[in-house]
Amino acid sequence: MMTEYNLIQKVAKKDSAAFRKLVENHQSRVVSLAFRFARNRQDAEDIAQEVFLNIWKKAGKFRGDADPSTWIYRITVNTALNYLRSRKKDDKLVSEEALQYETASPNDQPDHVLEASNNSETLYEALDELPEKLRIPFMLNKMEELSYQQVADTLKLSLSNVQTRIFRAKKKLQEILVKKLRD
Repeated sequence: MMTEYNLIQKVAKKDSAAFRKLVENHQSRVVSLAFRFARNRQDAEDIAQEVFLNIWKKAGKFRGDADPSTWIYRITVNTALNYLRSRKKDDKLVSEEALQYETASPNDQPDHVLEASNNSETLYEALDELPEKLRIPFMLNKMEELSYQQVADTLKLSLSNVQTRIFRAKKKLQEILVKKLRD
């Protein structure tokens, strides 16, 4: 069986079959993480495409001292941040398409979809108010379900630093959400 490390080694040698397999293995998680940053499907797919292009180019630099999925997450985070910075979006509101992609399922009743949509919008607005250094570890841990150690490896931070940032993010989010609910 081919390991992720072996796949990356083959991608470094420009093996297109190995690259297709790597994309197949990671595409849904990369798009999901990109969506957390971009909040619309088209941008998330553009970011994912850029991520895999970067992987194709940088596979030879992968030293194997990190888990391959951690390396791919790190590329995704950096690519998403660079993409969003370059876009300099003025509109920070969550698009309806993003809310539907995130919250709706075919069996949902319209009032439940609207409530979930409102909750998602409120949460994303609150997340937007967090500083990037708190928001990113929080999103990776709570939304992408990475362990504290995986977040630390992805962001190249100490475990205690990640724990502190996530704790502070939760506390700050709570303050922001309470304020929003009062308004």
